[in-house]
Amino acid sequence: MKILFVYPDFKVNMDPETGRLTGVERGGWYMEGVGSLSALLKQAGHEVDLYHLTDPVERPQFQNELRRYAPDLIGFVTMTREYPQVKEYALWAKDALDVPTISGSYHPTTMPEEVIGTEGIDMLCRGEADQALLELVGRMDAGEDYRDVRNIWVKQGGEIFRNEVRPTMPDIDELPLPDFELFDFGNILATQIKTAIVILSRGCPYSCTYCSNKKMRDIYPDKSKYSRFHSPEYSIEYLKKLRSVFPEVRYLNFRDDILPWKGGWLARFTELYKREIGLPFICNYRANLINPEIARMLREAGCYQMFFGVESGNEFIRNEVLNRHMSTEQIKNAFAACREQGIKTVAYNMVGIPYEDKTRVLDTIKLNVDIKADISLNPIYYPYPDTKLFEVAVAEGFVPPAYDYREDRYVDQPTLPRDQLFFVRRYFKTFVRIYRFTGKLPGPLSGPLEKMVDRIFTSQNLPHATLVKLAVFRDRMIEQSKSAFRSRFPRLYLKVRDRVRGVSPS
Repeated sequence: MKILFVYPDFKVNMDPETGRLTGVERGGWYMEGVGSLSALLKQAGHEVDLYHLTDPVERPQFQNELRRYAPDLIGFVTMTREYPQVKEYALWAKDALDVPTISGSYHPTTMPEEVIGTEGIDMLCRGEADQALLELVGRMDAGEDYRDVRNIWVKQGGEIFRNEVRPTMPDIDELPLPDFELFDFGNILATQIKTAIVILSRGCPYSCTYCSNKKMRDIYPDKSKYSRFHSPEYSIEYLKKLRSVFPEVRYLNFRDDILPWKGGWLARFTELYKREIGLPFICNYRANLINPEIARMLREAGCYQMFFGVESGNEFIRNEVLNRHMSTEQIKNAFAACREQGIKTVAYNMVGIPYEDKTRVLDTIKLNVDIKADISLNPIYYPYPDTKLFEVAVAEGFVPPAYDYREDRYVDQPTLPRDQLFFVRRYFKTFVRIYRFTGKLPGPLSGPLEKMVDRIFTSQNLPHATLVKLAVFRDRMIEQSKSAFRSRFPRLYLKVRDRVRGVSPS
């Protein structure tokens, strides 16, 4: 049987007030789920192709590509922000070919009723698709009834068959190594800087209110087993295959929420990694899990940069609103442990969180100063549907219960009006630098100057809109210059980046 995965890998942004298109963010990202499913299906004797859409396409081009692939089943990779594109493509697909369609990934898992009601979508998969899709395709290929396959919802003859979700796959080492070859690495953004994306785990054990992980986990009958990791040995074989497909790789980016540390996993993995892989890498970690020993092992293995979700410097916002369960002291200790080992740090922060005001944003700015983060990121909180915090925001009247997912939809709350929200977004890093400067001054100057800056930042009388326009122009010039430098002089860009981050590439 021939299966075609259609992967819309770009973001369309719209103004929620006017419905006007504000821009398109080009994609080009490796998708682990597609690579894993392709390997499993091919192992069973099926044919698999990938239509990787990194930019929007017109209807004739899309339909011609589908006819060229001539699949027996079309599988749409459906994430929330990209769901509106899938709705359109599903109709185009039905007009071009008389073949069944199925939608999978995050959005059909957490919002199945919305997806199964989409015209042009015949089926959806909730949760892990490995065994479910393999069983579905096998039955379809044999001409058997497939309306009762677990994890699969089937829309047929005016009826919807909503099948239960099967337990998680306990040992993910049983899966074949991903089909990296399915992707055109020349079309992947990370290859511009010789970097490969790596994922060695499934699921996150935490329940942050702004994330869909809890809702994803709760659909399984064995939810306590949702978070799983490949063994160190499997992980090394994974990396070896990746390097054989992409021999130009010089850096790795581990996208797992957390690299496991219990039961000797990290010690065994870093031992094998140093001996058999040896590439510099970056990774994510939770601040409350890092200690000096973990930081040492990661640094010795080649970790040169670590990303932490700080999210908010305000204890109430971070722990009561976001359900992060970590103290300010733990965050400070994590960054200190990395700094001691020479690992550069990136702090993920959010602004515009429900119940936030400028004073609480200032807590986040000052925490970023205290932890001495090398890079501070501060996007505006986006209320994803079917998350706990989205439900809170709807109940408070901060966001509507339904909206076009392409909209730059942010929380509208009286404590942080839209002009102030955009101000704190654009001037977050500026004030981090200002507070770092004041902190270096002698005590008699530092204290009064810091209080003066506090008053300026929290003032309700600033010309917020004008300042935002100036910052938008500044940021656009910086980003365009950086993008041009990276694309025109990639080798020089890497040399400069490595020098700044203290990296010795292999």
